[in-house]
Amino acid sequence: MTVSDQVELLSRRGLKTDSRTAWVLEREGYYSVINGYKGPFLDTKQTQEAGDDRYRDGTSFNDVYTLYIFDRNLRFLLFRMTTLAEAILKTVCSHEFTRLHSDEKNPYLNIANYAPEGEAHDKAEKLISKLDRILQGNMDPKRTDRKDYLRHCLEHHDGEVPLWVLANDLTLGQIYWFFQSQRTEIRANIARSFTSLYADSHKHKTEVTSQRLDKIYRRIKDYRNICAHDERLYCAHPHDANITIFQVTQDFRFVTDKQRYLEFLQSLNSLLMHLQKDIPSYFDVICNSMGLQYPDDLQRLMQETRDS
Repeated sequence: MTVSDQVELLSRRGLKTDSRTAWVLEREGYYSVINGYKGPFLDTKQTQEAGDDRYRDGTSFNDVYTLYIFDRNLRFLLFRMTTLAEAILKTVCSHEFTRLHSDEKNPYLNIANYAPEGEAHDKAEKLISKLDRILQGNMDPKRTDRKDYLRHCLEHHDGEVPLWVLANDLTLGQIYWFFQSQRTEIRANIARSFTSLYADSHKHKTEVTSQRLDKIYRRIKDYRNICAHDERLYCAHPHDANITIFQVTQDFRFVTDKQRYLEFLQSLNSLLMHLQKDIPSYFDVICNSMGLQYPDDLQRLMQETRDS
């Protein structure tokens, strides 16, 4: 369909359009805006009776686009926090693993340094293969995508690449995989490091167990992937309908410092305040999809963080 045909179709389905609608559709795409964000604005009964989309009375294209822009800004905000959480996990894992294997060259390539059996052991075997391919690829002079920091270690340090150097080339999913495949002792040491980091910026101690870290970083990894692939975020429930944006919002409290976390909460609150002002009739439904009762849940979390 031409863009003008798309605008006409939306008008026939009960969505108020204006001169800016075509401008937006040309730049953002019909599928991304409409198919991705029409849900809260549809009249369920009329849609069922008509056999195609029908919008609630008074709904405008700008309402749908407002939610689209809100979700984009939410992705930007969440992506920043996942990046901070990723950096901390890489640093702590690198330190604790290397500390226990300080006399061994590239100890992360030795299967004996990982969990001895079960699913974690199987993950370790696959991970070692990935890590080895990274090193081998950066030794190949024919490749143009070699990383300077890896090539330097390989060429000037007899092939030894410390984990804290290699970690820079790993994805969040890979370093999470690395954490999962560790022996119980190292997982416990990593958890103690997170507990200590939390205590550095909070008045009250909170134990961050390895089990909690495992769950936190699985959620962070899943939401990070959603952000990275520019997918719809606000109502996403990866793996479990009970997992929500507000759940991962609370997770960041344990894996970032207090000041940055408070700044994140304040930015999230600002986004929500603007959304409430722009589309008040749909705001509660959207917050419910995020697992959030606004403003009570967010204000409570902000106050608990300040007091902690």
